[in-house]
Amino acid sequence: MDHVTEYSGDYIDSCRWRIEAEVAAFDLLRSQAPGDGSMDSAIQDIEDEYFVAVASQLEGMFADRSRDAEGEEPGPLQEMRAVVESLNGNGGRFDPPEGAGLDADTTVLELDAGDPIRLDRESFQDLADAFFDAIEDHFSEES
Repeated sequence: MDHVTEYSGDYIDSCRWRIEAEVAAFDLLRSQAPGDGSMDSAIQDIEDEYFVAVASQLEGMFADRSRDAEGEEPGPLQEMRAVVESLNGNGGRFDPPEGAGLDADTTVLELDAGDPIRLDRESFQDLADAFFDAIEDHFSEES
């Protein structure tokens, strides 16, 4: 399988728009909940699962990217991959690859190996913004 070393600006923008639409859909759901707190627990349960799914979707949009083009330093591209792989295969505990250098000092989510991963709206948005910035820096045809 060939690994992608460049994505068009249009593709990156389209992916960003789709992820922003997913976040906006959650925001709309939350805004429709009654203000009496009766739905807070249900919204929290939905939020946790929803943003795990959106993170998997985002990683999937760029899953064919070349790891060599990501650069040597740990960053949001490696973090997103490790987060999604950990959510899918390590019971939701952060399990970065050996020697990747991903820890609380280098990750957007401030995770150390073994930490439980919680992707609420805010933490997902922080990671997604850093991820898209890194995609543009390393993979955009315009960079």
